[in-house]
Amino acid sequence: MSSSAPESPAPVVASTEYARDLIRPTPSRRLKWRLEVAGFVVMEAFLGLLPLPWVAAAGRVAGGVACLVLPKRRRVVARNLRIAFADEKTPAELRALTAEVFRRTGANLLCSLRTGDMGERSLARAITVRDEHVYREALARNKGVVIVLAHMGNWEALAQWFPKLLPPGVAGATVYRPLNNPLMNARVAATRARRGVGLFSKDDNPLGMAGFVRRGGVLGVLADQRAGIIGELVPFFGRLTSCTPIPAILARRTGAAIVGVSLRTVGAGRWELGFHAAEPGEPTTAGVMRLLERMVRVSPADVFWLQDRWKIRRREPHLLPGKPARAGDVTPGKLRRALLWVSAGGGVPKAPEARPADVDYELALAENAPAPDGFASVETHRQAGESYAAFLRRVDEARGQPLEFVVGTRAAPAGLRMACKEFGLGWADAVEEAP
Repeated sequence: MSSSAPESPAPVVASTEYARDLIRPTPSRRLKWRLEVAGFVVMEAFLGLLPLPWVAAAGRVAGGVACLVLPKRRRVVARNLRIAFADEKTPAELRALTAEVFRRTGANLLCSLRTGDMGERSLARAITVRDEHVYREALARNKGVVIVLAHMGNWEALAQWFPKLLPPGVAGATVYRPLNNPLMNARVAATRARRGVGLFSKDDNPLGMAGFVRRGGVLGVLADQRAGIIGELVPFFGRLTSCTPIPAILARRTGAAIVGVSLRTVGAGRWELGFHAAEPGEPTTAGVMRLLERMVRVSPADVFWLQDRWKIRRREPHLLPGKPARAGDVTPGKLRRALLWVSAGGGVPKAPEARPADVDYELALAENAPAPDGFASVETHRQAGESYAAFLRRVDEARGQPLEFVVGTRAAPAGLRMACKEFGLGWADAVEEAP
């Protein structure tokens, strides 16, 4: 580093206390927490006796079993992949990718336990680095670096490798979600501290994070999870969703560079760490999500797709949680699909207003319902002597993007509502019936 480098940031002390004391430490919970820690320690010690390729192979088997015995979670993964890649992959390819996600997740999970205390030589054999010049060029600006991360690959190997990426005098930290088990939380914090990595809770004041980066620190931020009402509504794989604004906010306030990091499996117990440059210009949340999409595309099977990334509200599915984006192109490339249910003898229900307007409505006609006038240009599906569940499944499979919710009046059949619930669809009450 040059003599003009900024003063090293003070190390971040990770708090093992909760910002919100929501979990009361009852005797039963204390016992549960201790048992969880004990089980973790035993598993970590056992896996430490095995070669890393064996652990990866065992994890793939465990992941394959999980894919078979966890149908609800399998549907979540399949839906996520369909939203992201339906326009690029065939249904058969998506099914194969879904199964591989489970196998790869199992391997990465067990390997993350194995690599927790791995020595530097073994770790160096397990990880190769690509395009490190992108990261070094960002460091050379001497304004701090915000690293965009995803739940991807062997995340523990990345955490262990992170300190090796820090030049002398440069501090590193990550933003994390405190674990529900405070004993495990303290263990993780202590492990990171021994490696020289600080921790910011996601509930910490962003001003503290900005100060850390402004003093030249390198801060990793996981950006692939839902951000809820505090997030910004921007496209991710073309679909509007709530995304964390933290990377873009920190970069704008501090002048720091944004760099993405991907981690893909290249062999049994071996991973490639890749660096990705952000788009030029003012940092925006939309730009960060485009960067994240490029990272994910490096190896979609290594991404933790088990969270319902584009989750909808079951009772108000037309509404998206989040705030309008501050800047950037936020035009969705993919609209959410919804049905307007037309009962026999009824008019077309009027959908409640969706803000933002990102819904593509189709008509669903009951078996004896007449085709309404004025909707010739709207895609129409008629129930043809089939159950509501079979009808919804047929409509869902008619297009690449999945069906999201149904809009109906109070007179809509109770069986239809039940089928929506069983199928995982939302239900929105119509504002009124159009004549």
